[in-house]
Amino acid sequence: MKKPTLTILMLYLFTFGSFAQTPEWTEYCQIRDDINHNDYPPEIAYGMYCRMDSIYNGIPHFTDLYNFLSTALACNEQEKTKELAFRIVRWKCWDSRFFNQPKLEAVKQMDFWPKLDSLSQVNGEKKQYTNYMLELYEMRISDQQCRQALHGELTREESDSVWRIIHHTDSLNLSRLKELIAEYGFPTWEKVSYDYALCAWLVAQHADSAFLHMYVEQLKKAVADNNANPANLAYMIDRDLMNRNLPQLYGSQFIGISNDEGIMENMLWPVENMEQLNARREHLLLPPMDTTGIKIYELDRDIRFLH
Repeated sequence: MKKPTLTILMLYLFTFGSFAQTPEWTEYCQIRDDINHNDYPPEIAYGMYCRMDSIYNGIPHFTDLYNFLSTALACNEQEKTKELAFRIVRWKCWDSRFFNQPKLEAVKQMDFWPKLDSLSQVNGEKKQYTNYMLELYEMRISDQQCRQALHGELTREESDSVWRIIHHTDSLNLSRLKELIAEYGFPTWEKVSYDYALCAWLVAQHADSAFLHMYVEQLKKAVADNNANPANLAYMIDRDLMNRNLPQLYGSQFIGISNDEGIMENMLWPVENMEQLNARREHLLLPPMDTTGIKIYELDRDIRFLH
């Protein structure tokens, strides 16, 4: 029998497992998963966000804090709305255009708005990076669009054609991303806000090993300065280690193996010191992962990369 062939290399997002390093983080992640996958009335969601805020010494995710603010506003909880609004504008990923969203327009009618608006403008003025953000967004669109065809059934020839387009798109995006970083600096939250830093990260994960390794080092500095998403750093570190054929740290990387019978099975890329996996994941704000029953790939396995 021939050796298995590696046909897909993927970045996976996890559902929550059954254990974590601390019970507080386990509870936080369980509530977060519940509220993100169910359409609760605002009053119920508000109570859940209050619990999340209390059990982990303040909500550590910008997106969760934003949703908490929106929910407090919908429930007419004015004092909590005020507290959350002032908390959120102090994040480095804050963008002063945030309150232009229709669902948050009511904040502008509250008595604390002049003071909040002043602080918002000071902390979140990013107009000098508008072109940077626009180009990052356009690169993200091209990065994702050229990969959409991979979700359908393809012949070998069709797959090869799609991958040629993907490699060409990645090459163009990488070249432009390097130019943008040279011109504007690394795409931190402070420069380009949360959403556009995510665009840069999505493009960078498809870069060559040398650029990816450089990006990881810059991202470490940004996270240490509360200027980037810790979870994105975890995925990028694992991708970089995997590219160098080394064990990952956070359990974010799987590979798909197809054998001669054409049966595909997903296998976890090996993890360094598996016993400490969830402690490391919590440190970078990733949900706990239960590896029970997951097949783990062997690093010395003889496989062939097709793409």
